[in-house]
Amino acid sequence: MRVPLWLRRTAVAAGVGIGTSGLLAGVIMLGPLAASILLAVVLALIWPLAAVIKYLADETPYQSPLIVAAAAAGAVLAVPGLIRLLSWGALGFVIAMIAAVIFVLVDLALPDTRRERRPRRRRSGRGRPGGRLSGRRRRDAEYGGLMEPTHADHLEDEKLIASLQCPLTIEELCGVWGETTTTLAQGAGPRDRQAVAEVRRICLDEFERRNPDGFQRWLDAGAPADPGVYLLP
Repeated sequence: MRVPLWLRRTAVAAGVGIGTSGLLAGVIMLGPLAASILLAVVLALIWPLAAVIKYLADETPYQSPLIVAAAAAGAVLAVPGLIRLLSWGALGFVIAMIAAVIFVLVDLALPDTRRERRPRRRRSGRGRPGGRLSGRRRRDAEYGGLMEPTHADHLEDEKLIASLQCPLTIEELCGVWGETTTTLAQGAGPRDRQAVAEVRRICLDEFERRNPDGFQRWLDAGAPADPGVYLLP
């Protein structure tokens, strides 16, 4: 069962409020100087580690190593502070609940951020990858292949999808097939491999529709890299 967005956002806001109260209690418990030193040390240790993990891993659940380091540093100070706060008994519990309510109310005051995005319908195929597809793969490779697709990337893919429905000639489709072969040979990432698979599926449909005899000969020959030998006059 999927948890409603408003409930998830409320729980996160309440958790942030409680964590903030623990952070402030930790500062009071240790003192501003000691708390600042602790935050700086943890930040200096976690930041490069998170950056290395982001560089080496194929996929990471975070975009910024700095945010990860800041969250870890805050947690290191907030956890003992929250324990100290709750040790005050009912007073500490009330303070934590007040902080949670304040953050929930702040979140409720931002209705535009609470709208759940509707899933976008996927069209039946991908557009011509050409230099754009391989170019994105090269840009991703410069960052260790770890750049996640942005909303602009998805919009670009939708435009590429629409472009292949389908004004291309069979000669151009054969060229697209060859470009996908090159993209795969150069070590495409998971996202590009998915795009290549959809592009190839469209090309196969068009090959069979436009020249069924040549398409069958091409398949009988083992589907070599250049379909134009069998499909073009």
